[in-house]
Amino acid sequence: MYKQYHFETLDIYKLANDFVLECYKLVKKFPQEELFGLSSQLKRAAISIVLNIAEGSGRNTKKDFAKFISQSIGSLLETKACLILAGKLNYISQDDFKKILPSLDTLFFKLQSYRKFLLK
Repeated sequence: MYKQYHFETLDIYKLANDFVLECYKLVKKFPQEELFGLSSQLKRAAISIVLNIAEGSGRNTKKDFAKFISQSIGSLLETKACLILAGKLNYISQDDFKKILPSLDTLFFKLQSYRKFLLK
């Protein structure tokens, strides 16, 4: 039987997973020469959002978990910076950028809210 861990029940984790999948789809549009450059950095930043949520959920205190949520927020902002660059380099279209922004913004505000909740 599959045991579900706490982080798997969190909306922020589910949203972050969906966001990572969206990022991976966009990276497929990058030119081949970016395989080890911006595309790699964008994928690592996006994955870090999810991994920090998972790792933080296993910490002993809410304060410790909040630190990992802060790291997730930082990784999300890093991902946005990568997406902005990708747009300026014409690796993704403005439409693609505009399509992913609502997911990014929603995740940002939910992570901020969850961090505040943990620090209460």
